[in-house]
Amino acid sequence: MSEASSSNHSRQDDPSVPTGRIEKLTDGWALAFDKQFDYPAAHIWDVLINPRKVEQWLGTVTPDWELGKEYTLDMGGGSASGTVLQLTPRSSLQITWDDDLGEESVLEWQVLDSDGGALLQFRSRTDTPDFLAEGSAGWQGILRAFAAVAAGNPPPGEPPGQWRALRDAYSREFGISPTMGYLDAGDGQNTEQATLVFERWYDAAAEDISAAVESSGGNLRLGDGAEITVTEEDGVGKLRIRQRIEAGNQQDTAALMAAWHLALDSAAVRLLGETPHPNSHRLRALEALYSSNL
Repeated sequence: MSEASSSNHSRQDDPSVPTGRIEKLTDGWALAFDKQFDYPAAHIWDVLINPRKVEQWLGTVTPDWELGKEYTLDMGGGSASGTVLQLTPRSSLQITWDDDLGEESVLEWQVLDSDGGALLQFRSRTDTPDFLAEGSAGWQGILRAFAAVAAGNPPPGEPPGQWRALRDAYSREFGISPTMGYLDAGDGQNTEQATLVFERWYDAAAEDISAAVESSGGNLRLGDGAEITVTEEDGVGKLRIRQRIEAGNQQDTAALMAAWHLALDSAAVRLLGETPHPNSHRLRALEALYSSNL
C-alpha cells in the first residue's frame, strides 16, 4: 500500500475527521461520500437493499423500497419518508427524503465494481445549506454503520460529543454554517443547569447581524440573560449565543431552543432585506426535533 493510500485509509477510519465533501452546485448543494470495499458488488448491494440489513445501519423501511412507490423510514429517534425514484438492481438506488421539518432532499447510492471489490458512492442533494454540516456528520456515522454491517459486525457506538465535533469539523473545512443549537453541560457537576449554545455564520457585517438577531429575538421574546457575541473572520460574521437555563424541564428547554432556532432563521431573512414570516407549524416541528435530541 502506498503512503498516499495508507493516509487516505487512516482518514477513512478516523471517526473525528470528515471523510465526505460538500460541494456547491448551480442549483443547490451536494454532500458526497465514496467508500471502497473489499467485498463483491453483489454483497454491498444486498446490505444496501435487504430490509433486514437496512434496519441495522439505517432504520426500518416500510414497505420495502420499490420503484415508484412511497416509503416511510423509522430511525428510532426520528423518521423520514419519500418516494423511490430509481432502483436498478445491483447498481443504483435514488430516493426523495422528506424529514420531520418538511425539508426535502434527494439521496442516491451507486454500487460499482472497483479494484477487485466494490465502490459505494453516496450523494445527497438539497436546495439550501441548512442542516448541511449536521447532515454531513450524521451520514458519516450512518456510513460507518453500513461498513460494520457489511463486515458482519454490529454498528459501532458513538462517544459523547463526537457528532458535534465532527459537525464543527465539516463547518470549518467547507465553510458551512452550523445550524442546530445544543446544550453544554460544562463539567457535569451541576445537573440542574446547562448552557444553551447556538452558532451561526452570516455573510454580513457584525453590527447588521446583531441588529437582525435583536429584532428577530425580540419578536419571540428571547434574549433575557443571553450572552450574544458576533465576530468577523474573512468577511464572514460569526454569531455565538450562550444562555444559562434550568435543565430539569425537557419540554421547556426544547421550546426555548426551537424559538432561538426560528429567530436565527428569521435574522438570516432580514439580512437579505426581506421580511421573515415564521409559522407555528415549523416552530412545533423544531420543538419536536430538539426534544428528541435532548
